[in-house]
Amino acid sequence: MYRGRGCTTRGGRPFYRGGYSDQSSNPDYGMSESRGRLSPWSGSRHSNHENAAVYRPRMPLPVGSGLRGQNDTLETQGTSDALSHCSSSMGLNPSVEGEKIELSLVEVTESCAVSLLHHDLSHNVNISGSVDKSEPSQERSPPQSSSGIDDLNQVKCQAVIEPFDICLPKIGTPIMLKPSLLVKNREKRNEIKRSAEGQIGNVLRPGMVLLKKYLSLGDQVKIVRACRALGLGSGGFYQPGYRDGAKLHLKMMCLGKNWDPETGNYGDLRPIDRAVPPGIPREFFQLVEKVIKDSHSLVQLKTKASHVEHILPSMKPNICIVNFYSASGRLGLHQDKDESPESLHKGLPVISFSIGDAAKFLYSDQREVDKAEKVELESGDVLVFGGSSRLIFHGVTAIKQKTAPGSLLEETNLRPGRLNLTFREY
Repeated sequence: MYRGRGCTTRGGRPFYRGGYSDQSSNPDYGMSESRGRLSPWSGSRHSNHENAAVYRPRMPLPVGSGLRGQNDTLETQGTSDALSHCSSSMGLNPSVEGEKIELSLVEVTESCAVSLLHHDLSHNVNISGSVDKSEPSQERSPPQSSSGIDDLNQVKCQAVIEPFDICLPKIGTPIMLKPSLLVKNREKRNEIKRSAEGQIGNVLRPGMVLLKKYLSLGDQVKIVRACRALGLGSGGFYQPGYRDGAKLHLKMMCLGKNWDPETGNYGDLRPIDRAVPPGIPREFFQLVEKVIKDSHSLVQLKTKASHVEHILPSMKPNICIVNFYSASGRLGLHQDKDESPESLHKGLPVISFSIGDAAKFLYSDQREVDKAEKVELESGDVLVFGGSSRLIFHGVTAIKQKTAPGSLLEETNLRPGRLNLTFREY
Protein backbone atom coordinates (compact mmCIF):
# COMPACT_ATOMS: atom_id res chain seq x y z
CA MET A 1 0.00 0.00 0.00
CA TYR A 2 1.29 3.41 -0.91
CA ARG A 3 2.14 5.59 2.07
CA GLY A 4 2.43 9.10 0.81
CA ARG A 5 3.51 12.17 2.59
CA GLY A 6 0.60 14.36 1.73
CA CYS A 7 -3.07 14.25 2.65
CA THR A 8 -5.11 12.81 -0.20
CA THR A 9 -8.51 11.20 -0.55
CA ARG A 10 -8.81 7.59 -1.53
CA GLY A 11 -12.07 5.69 -1.65
CA GLY A 12 -13.89 8.50 0.13
CA ARG A 13 -11.40 8.52 3.05
CA PRO A 14 -8.54 10.87 3.88
CA PHE A 15 -5.19 9.14 3.28
CA TYR A 16 -2.35 10.06 5.65
CA ARG A 17 1.25 9.27 6.06
CA GLY A 18 1.22 6.13 8.06
CA GLY A 19 -1.90 4.60 6.55
CA TYR A 20 -5.62 5.16 6.45
CA SER A 21 -7.14 7.01 9.35
CA ASP A 22 -10.38 5.68 10.80
CA GLN A 23 -10.94 7.27 14.17
CA SER A 24 -14.28 5.54 14.70
CA SER A 25 -12.41 2.44 15.79
CA ASN A 26 -11.05 4.36 18.74
CA PRO A 27 -13.52 4.62 21.62
CA ASP A 28 -11.74 7.70 22.90
CA TYR A 29 -12.41 9.75 19.82
CA GLY A 30 -15.12 12.37 20.00
CA MET A 31 -18.60 11.16 20.99
CA SER A 32 -19.97 7.67 20.49
CA GLU A 33 -23.00 6.98 18.32
CA SER A 34 -25.17 6.48 21.36
CA ARG A 35 -24.40 10.04 22.37
CA GLY A 36 -25.43 11.38 19.01
CA ARG A 37 -22.14 12.18 17.18
CA LEU A 38 -20.13 10.31 14.56
CA SER A 39 -16.49 10.57 13.75
CA PRO A 40 -16.16 13.65 11.58
CA TRP A 41 -13.23 12.20 9.71
CA SER A 42 -14.13 8.70 8.74
CA GLY A 43 -17.80 9.15 7.88
CA SER A 44 -18.32 5.47 8.88
CA ARG A 45 -19.12 3.58 12.04
CA HIS A 46 -16.86 0.57 11.39
CA SER A 47 -13.26 0.18 10.38
CA ASN A 48 -11.43 -2.75 8.82
CA HIS A 49 -8.04 -1.15 9.39
CA GLU A 50 -6.99 -2.33 12.79
CA ASN A 51 -3.43 -1.11 12.30
CA ALA A 52 -4.39 2.31 11.00
CA ALA A 53 -2.91 5.35 12.64
CA VAL A 54 -5.26 6.72 15.28
CA TYR A 55 -5.93 10.41 15.79
CA ARG A 56 -5.96 11.26 19.49
CA PRO A 57 -7.01 14.85 20.25
CA ARG A 58 -5.47 16.44 23.27
CA MET A 59 -6.20 20.11 23.70
CA PRO A 60 -8.42 22.11 21.31
CA LEU A 61 -7.02 25.04 19.45
CA PRO A 62 -8.01 28.36 20.94
CA VAL A 63 -10.97 30.04 19.24
CA GLY A 64 -9.95 32.66 16.67
CA SER A 65 -6.42 31.32 16.23
CA GLY A 66 -7.07 29.47 12.97
CA LEU A 67 -5.88 25.90 12.36
CA ARG A 68 -2.15 26.54 12.08
CA GLY A 69 -0.09 24.07 14.04
CA GLN A 70 3.55 23.27 14.25
CA ASN A 71 4.97 21.92 10.92
CA ASP A 72 1.62 22.33 9.13
CA THR A 73 2.07 22.51 5.38
CA LEU A 74 -1.02 24.71 4.75
CA GLU A 75 -1.35 28.25 5.87
CA THR A 76 -4.83 28.48 7.45
CA GLN A 77 -4.56 31.41 9.80
CA GLY A 78 -6.54 33.58 7.42
CA THR A 79 -9.71 31.48 7.68
CA SER A 80 -12.90 32.89 9.21
CA ASP A 81 -13.72 32.88 12.90
CA ALA A 82 -16.56 30.42 12.31
CA LEU A 83 -14.13 27.93 10.74
CA SER A 84 -11.63 28.27 13.57
CA HIS A 85 -14.42 27.92 16.14
CA CYS A 86 -15.57 24.78 14.37
CA SER A 87 -12.13 23.22 14.45
CA SER A 88 -11.78 24.15 18.09
CA SER A 89 -15.12 22.62 18.99
CA MET A 90 -14.05 19.46 17.15
CA GLY A 91 -10.97 19.23 19.32
CA LEU A 92 -8.43 19.12 16.49
CA ASN A 93 -4.76 18.96 17.36
CA PRO A 94 -2.19 18.55 14.57
CA SER A 95 0.39 16.90 16.82
CA VAL A 96 -0.31 13.18 17.26
CA GLU A 97 2.47 11.23 18.96
CA GLY A 98 5.16 12.56 16.73
CA GLU A 99 3.20 12.04 13.51
CA LYS A 100 2.80 15.18 11.41
CA ILE A 101 -0.56 15.63 9.71
CA GLU A 102 -1.41 17.98 6.93
CA LEU A 103 -4.96 19.15 6.43
CA SER A 104 -6.53 20.56 3.32
CA LEU A 105 -8.86 23.55 3.58
CA VAL A 106 -11.54 21.69 1.65
CA GLU A 107 -11.57 18.80 4.07
CA VAL A 108 -11.68 21.10 7.07
CA THR A 109 -14.56 23.05 5.53
CA GLU A 110 -16.54 19.89 4.85
CA SER A 111 -15.89 18.56 8.33
CA CYS A 112 -16.83 21.86 9.94
CA ALA A 113 -20.05 22.00 7.95
CA VAL A 114 -21.01 18.55 9.18
CA SER A 115 -20.05 19.46 12.73
CA LEU A 116 -21.97 22.75 12.69
CA LEU A 117 -25.05 21.08 11.26
CA HIS A 118 -24.91 18.35 13.87
CA HIS A 119 -24.27 20.91 16.61
CA ASP A 120 -27.32 22.92 15.56
CA LEU A 121 -29.58 19.88 15.42
CA SER A 122 -28.38 18.52 18.73
CA HIS A 123 -29.68 21.63 20.48
CA ASN A 124 -33.20 21.00 19.21
CA VAL A 125 -33.65 17.26 18.68
CA ASN A 126 -32.03 14.42 20.58
CA ILE A 127 -30.71 11.59 18.47
CA SER A 128 -32.94 9.20 20.39
CA GLY A 129 -35.97 10.94 18.91
CA SER A 130 -37.16 12.87 21.96
CA VAL A 131 -37.75 16.58 21.58
CA ASP A 132 -35.69 18.93 23.65
CA LYS A 133 -38.18 21.03 25.57
CA SER A 134 -35.66 23.57 26.69
CA GLU A 135 -36.22 27.06 25.35
CA PRO A 136 -34.16 30.21 25.59
CA SER A 137 -35.08 32.10 28.74
CA GLN A 138 -35.44 35.38 26.89
CA GLU A 139 -38.18 33.91 24.71
CA ARG A 140 -40.33 33.00 27.68
CA SER A 141 -42.73 35.59 28.95
CA PRO A 142 -42.89 35.58 32.74
CA PRO A 143 -46.13 33.95 33.97
CA GLN A 144 -48.65 36.38 35.35
CA SER A 145 -50.52 35.19 38.39
CA SER A 146 -54.30 35.43 38.71
CA SER A 147 -53.85 37.69 41.70
CA GLY A 148 -51.92 40.14 39.51
CA ILE A 149 -54.76 40.14 37.01
CA ASP A 150 -57.24 40.62 39.83
CA ASP A 151 -55.25 43.54 41.17
CA LEU A 152 -55.22 45.12 37.71
CA ASN A 153 -58.96 44.65 37.33
CA GLN A 154 -59.49 46.04 40.79
CA VAL A 155 -57.56 49.20 39.97
CA LYS A 156 -59.60 49.68 36.80
CA CYS A 157 -62.90 49.07 38.59
CA GLN A 158 -62.03 51.29 41.54
CA ALA A 159 -61.37 54.12 39.13
CA VAL A 160 -64.91 53.70 37.79
CA ILE A 161 -66.74 53.38 41.11
CA GLU A 162 -67.12 56.76 42.78
CA PRO A 163 -67.98 57.02 46.47
CA PHE A 164 -71.58 57.92 47.18
CA ASP A 165 -72.40 60.04 50.22
CA ILE A 166 -75.90 59.51 51.59
CA CYS A 167 -75.60 62.84 53.39
CA LEU A 168 -75.41 66.22 51.70
CA PRO A 169 -72.10 68.05 52.12
CA LYS A 170 -72.13 70.97 54.48
CA ILE A 171 -70.67 73.89 52.52
CA GLY A 172 -70.30 77.11 54.47
CA THR A 173 -73.31 77.87 56.62
CA PRO A 174 -76.34 76.65 54.70
CA ILE A 175 -79.65 78.26 55.49
CA MET A 176 -82.00 75.60 56.82
CA LEU A 177 -85.34 75.85 58.47
CA LYS A 178 -84.82 74.10 61.76
CA PRO A 179 -87.74 72.29 63.39
CA SER A 180 -89.54 74.44 65.91
CA LEU A 181 -89.23 73.74 69.59
CA LEU A 182 -92.83 72.61 69.58
CA VAL A 183 -92.11 69.93 66.96
CA LYS A 184 -89.05 68.69 68.85
CA ASN A 185 -90.97 68.40 72.10
CA ARG A 186 -93.81 66.54 70.40
CA GLU A 187 -91.41 63.97 68.92
CA LYS A 188 -89.79 63.42 72.29
CA ARG A 189 -93.17 62.97 74.00
CA ASN A 190 -94.17 60.40 71.39
CA GLU A 191 -91.03 58.41 72.01
CA ILE A 192 -91.59 58.44 75.75
CA LYS A 193 -95.21 57.38 75.24
CA ARG A 194 -94.22 54.46 72.98
CA SER A 195 -91.67 53.31 75.52
CA ALA A 196 -94.21 53.37 78.32
CA GLU A 197 -97.15 51.79 76.50
CA GLY A 198 -95.23 49.44 74.28
CA GLN A 199 -94.67 49.60 70.56
CA ILE A 200 -97.54 50.22 68.18
CA GLY A 201 -97.50 47.28 65.82
CA ASN A 202 -99.68 45.17 63.63
CA VAL A 203 -99.60 41.61 62.34
CA LEU A 204 -100.24 42.04 58.62
CA ARG A 205 -100.45 38.30 57.97
CA PRO A 206 -99.05 35.09 59.52
CA GLY A 207 -95.31 35.62 59.94
CA MET A 208 -95.42 39.29 58.84
CA VAL A 209 -95.20 42.06 61.44
CA LEU A 210 -95.05 45.86 61.09
CA LEU A 211 -93.66 47.86 64.02
CA LYS A 212 -94.59 51.52 63.55
CA LYS A 213 -92.16 54.25 64.66
CA TYR A 214 -90.08 51.57 66.32
CA LEU A 215 -86.64 53.14 65.91
CA SER A 216 -86.06 56.18 68.08
CA LEU A 217 -84.61 59.37 66.68
CA GLY A 218 -81.33 58.62 68.42
CA ASP A 219 -81.18 55.14 66.87
CA GLN A 220 -81.94 56.53 63.43
CA VAL A 221 -79.18 59.11 63.72
CA LYS A 222 -76.68 56.41 64.75
CA ILE A 223 -77.72 54.19 61.85
CA VAL A 224 -77.38 57.01 59.30
CA ARG A 225 -73.93 57.97 60.57
CA ALA A 226 -72.71 54.38 60.63
CA CYS A 227 -73.99 53.70 57.10
CA ARG A 228 -72.45 56.92 55.83
CA ALA A 229 -69.02 56.04 57.24
CA LEU A 230 -69.16 52.50 55.82
CA GLY A 231 -70.60 53.67 52.51
CA LEU A 232 -67.70 56.00 51.79
CA GLY A 233 -65.08 53.28 52.37
CA SER A 234 -64.05 50.17 50.49
CA GLY A 235 -67.03 48.04 49.52
CA GLY A 236 -69.35 51.01 50.06
CA PHE A 237 -72.31 52.29 48.08
CA TYR A 238 -72.47 51.70 44.32
CA GLN A 239 -75.16 51.41 41.67
CA PRO A 240 -75.82 47.73 40.93
CA GLY A 241 -77.12 46.32 37.68
CA TYR A 242 -78.28 43.16 35.96
CA ARG A 243 -76.75 41.06 33.17
CA ASP A 244 -78.75 42.83 30.49
CA GLY A 245 -77.18 46.15 31.49
CA ALA A 246 -80.22 47.52 33.32
CA LYS A 247 -79.39 49.50 36.44
CA LEU A 248 -81.30 49.39 39.71
CA HIS A 249 -82.89 52.68 40.74
CA LEU A 250 -80.95 52.81 43.99
CA LYS A 251 -77.50 52.69 45.59
CA MET A 252 -76.50 49.50 47.36
CA MET A 253 -73.97 48.35 49.95
CA CYS A 254 -73.64 44.86 51.43
CA LEU A 255 -72.46 44.11 54.96
CA GLY A 256 -71.19 40.72 56.10
CA LYS A 257 -71.51 39.01 52.70
CA ASN A 258 -71.84 40.43 49.22
CA TRP A 259 -74.93 39.78 47.15
CA ASP A 260 -74.46 39.94 43.38
CA PRO A 261 -77.68 40.93 41.54
CA GLU A 262 -76.28 39.62 38.24
CA THR A 263 -75.92 36.04 39.49
CA GLY A 264 -78.08 36.07 42.60
CA ASN A 265 -75.20 34.57 44.60
CA TYR A 266 -73.58 35.53 47.86
CA GLY A 267 -69.81 35.75 48.20
CA ASP A 268 -66.95 37.10 50.25
CA LEU A 269 -65.89 39.58 47.55
CA ARG A 270 -67.76 42.04 45.36
CA PRO A 271 -67.11 40.96 41.74
CA ILE A 272 -67.18 44.46 40.28
CA ASP A 273 -64.08 45.59 42.19
CA ARG A 274 -63.05 42.61 44.38
CA ALA A 275 -63.82 44.64 47.51
CA VAL A 276 -64.46 42.89 50.81
CA PRO A 277 -67.89 43.74 52.28
CA PRO A 278 -67.67 45.68 55.56
CA GLY A 279 -68.76 43.95 58.73
CA ILE A 280 -72.10 44.51 60.45
CA PRO A 281 -71.75 47.00 63.34
CA ARG A 282 -72.41 45.60 66.79
CA GLU A 283 -75.17 48.15 67.45
CA PHE A 284 -77.11 46.71 64.52
CA PHE A 285 -77.05 43.23 66.05
CA GLN A 286 -78.47 44.62 69.28
CA LEU A 287 -81.32 46.33 67.47
CA VAL A 288 -82.20 43.18 65.48
CA GLU A 289 -82.25 41.08 68.63
CA LYS A 290 -84.65 43.54 70.25
CA VAL A 291 -86.88 43.60 67.14
CA ILE A 292 -87.27 39.80 67.16
CA LYS A 293 -88.10 39.80 70.85
CA ASP A 294 -90.76 42.51 70.52
CA SER A 295 -92.18 40.89 67.38
CA HIS A 296 -92.68 37.63 69.25
CA SER A 297 -94.49 39.51 72.00
CA LEU A 298 -96.78 41.18 69.46
CA VAL A 299 -97.56 37.89 67.66
CA GLN A 300 -98.35 36.19 70.95
CA LEU A 301 -100.60 39.08 71.95
CA LYS A 302 -102.52 39.15 68.66
CA THR A 303 -102.78 35.42 67.95
CA LYS A 304 -102.68 33.91 71.46
CA ALA A 305 -100.20 31.38 70.08
CA SER A 306 -98.20 29.41 72.63
CA HIS A 307 -95.26 28.73 70.28
CA VAL A 308 -94.56 31.92 68.39
CA GLU A 309 -91.32 30.44 67.00
CA HIS A 310 -93.45 28.28 64.71
CA ILE A 311 -95.07 31.40 63.27
CA LEU A 312 -92.06 33.69 63.25
CA PRO A 313 -88.69 31.96 63.79
CA SER A 314 -85.72 33.68 65.40
CA MET A 315 -82.53 34.38 63.48
CA LYS A 316 -79.04 35.79 63.90
CA PRO A 317 -78.16 37.95 60.90
CA ASN A 318 -74.88 37.59 59.04
CA ILE A 319 -75.99 39.67 56.04
CA CYS A 320 -77.26 43.22 55.79
CA ILE A 321 -78.14 44.80 52.44
CA VAL A 322 -78.29 48.58 52.66
CA ASN A 323 -80.21 50.41 49.90
CA PHE A 324 -80.61 54.13 49.42
CA TYR A 325 -83.57 55.20 47.28
CA SER A 326 -83.38 58.68 45.83
CA ALA A 327 -86.51 60.79 45.38
CA SER A 328 -87.22 58.88 42.14
CA GLY A 329 -86.05 55.49 43.44
CA ARG A 330 -88.14 52.34 43.19
CA LEU A 331 -87.85 48.54 43.19
CA GLY A 332 -90.12 46.10 41.38
CA LEU A 333 -91.84 43.09 42.94
CA HIS A 334 -89.36 40.36 43.76
CA GLN A 335 -88.60 37.57 46.24
CA ASP A 336 -85.65 37.35 48.61
CA LYS A 337 -84.77 33.75 47.80
CA ASP A 338 -81.00 33.72 47.29
CA GLU A 339 -80.21 32.67 50.84
CA SER A 340 -79.30 29.07 51.67
CA PRO A 341 -81.93 26.34 51.19
CA GLU A 342 -81.78 25.63 54.93
CA SER A 343 -82.50 29.27 55.79
CA LEU A 344 -85.42 29.41 53.35
CA HIS A 345 -86.82 26.06 54.53
CA LYS A 346 -86.86 27.23 58.15
CA GLY A 347 -88.49 30.50 57.14
CA LEU A 348 -85.84 32.62 58.88
CA PRO A 349 -87.19 36.16 58.64
CA VAL A 350 -86.03 39.28 56.81
CA ILE A 351 -85.99 42.39 59.00
CA SER A 352 -86.26 45.79 57.30
CA PHE A 353 -85.43 49.22 58.77
CA SER A 354 -86.81 52.36 57.10
CA ILE A 355 -85.17 55.77 57.66
CA GLY A 356 -85.80 59.08 55.91
CA ASP A 357 -88.62 59.70 53.46
CA ALA A 358 -91.65 57.41 53.53
CA ALA A 359 -92.14 54.73 50.88
CA LYS A 360 -95.13 53.01 49.29
CA PHE A 361 -94.51 49.33 49.95
CA LEU A 362 -96.28 46.48 48.10
CA TYR A 363 -96.47 42.80 49.06
CA SER A 364 -98.32 39.83 47.59
CA ASP A 365 -98.26 36.07 47.08
CA GLN A 366 -98.14 36.65 43.34
CA ARG A 367 -96.01 38.85 41.15
CA GLU A 368 -98.87 41.09 40.12
CA VAL A 369 -98.93 44.73 41.11
CA ASP A 370 -102.70 45.04 40.76
CA LYS A 371 -103.33 42.29 43.30
CA ALA A 372 -100.68 43.43 45.78
CA GLU A 373 -101.52 44.95 49.14
CA LYS A 374 -100.07 48.36 50.04
CA VAL A 375 -98.65 49.82 53.20
CA GLU A 376 -96.72 53.00 53.93
CA LEU A 377 -93.33 52.62 55.58
CA GLU A 378 -92.25 55.77 57.43
CA SER A 379 -88.99 56.75 59.03
CA GLY A 380 -88.40 54.55 62.09
CA ASP A 381 -90.70 51.72 60.93
CA VAL A 382 -89.55 48.10 61.09
CA LEU A 383 -91.03 45.37 58.90
CA VAL A 384 -90.49 41.66 59.62
CA PHE A 385 -91.54 38.80 57.31
CA GLY A 386 -90.70 35.16 57.90
CA GLY A 387 -92.31 31.78 58.43
CA SER A 388 -95.06 31.25 55.86
CA SER A 389 -94.53 34.83 54.59
CA ARG A 390 -90.82 34.42 53.96
CA LEU A 391 -91.10 34.22 50.16
CA ILE A 392 -93.70 36.89 49.53
CA PHE A 393 -93.26 39.20 46.55
CA HIS A 394 -92.52 42.74 47.68
CA GLY A 395 -91.28 46.03 46.26
CA VAL A 396 -91.26 49.82 46.46
CA THR A 397 -93.36 51.77 43.96
CA ALA A 398 -92.58 55.33 45.01
CA ILE A 399 -90.83 57.55 47.54
CA LYS A 400 -92.90 60.26 49.20
CA GLN A 401 -90.73 63.34 49.05
CA LYS A 402 -90.19 65.68 51.98
CA THR A 403 -91.64 63.31 54.53
CA ALA A 404 -88.48 62.65 56.56
CA PRO A 405 -88.47 63.93 60.16
CA GLY A 406 -86.99 67.42 60.33
CA SER A 407 -84.99 66.61 63.45
CA LEU A 408 -83.37 63.67 61.61
CA LEU A 409 -82.33 65.88 58.69
CA GLU A 410 -80.97 68.49 61.09
CA GLU A 411 -78.81 65.93 62.88
CA THR A 412 -77.56 64.01 59.85
CA ASN A 413 -78.10 66.19 56.76
CA LEU A 414 -79.47 63.03 55.07
CA ARG A 415 -80.13 63.38 51.36
CA PRO A 416 -83.74 63.45 50.13
CA GLY A 417 -84.72 59.81 49.86
CA ARG A 418 -85.06 56.62 51.88
CA LEU A 419 -82.39 54.58 53.64
CA ASN A 420 -83.37 50.91 53.95
CA LEU A 421 -81.53 48.13 55.80
CA THR A 422 -82.59 44.49 55.37
CA PHE A 423 -81.09 41.89 57.72
CA ARG A 424 -81.09 38.18 56.98
CA GLU A 425 -79.29 34.95 57.89
CA TYR A 426 -77.67 33.04 55.05
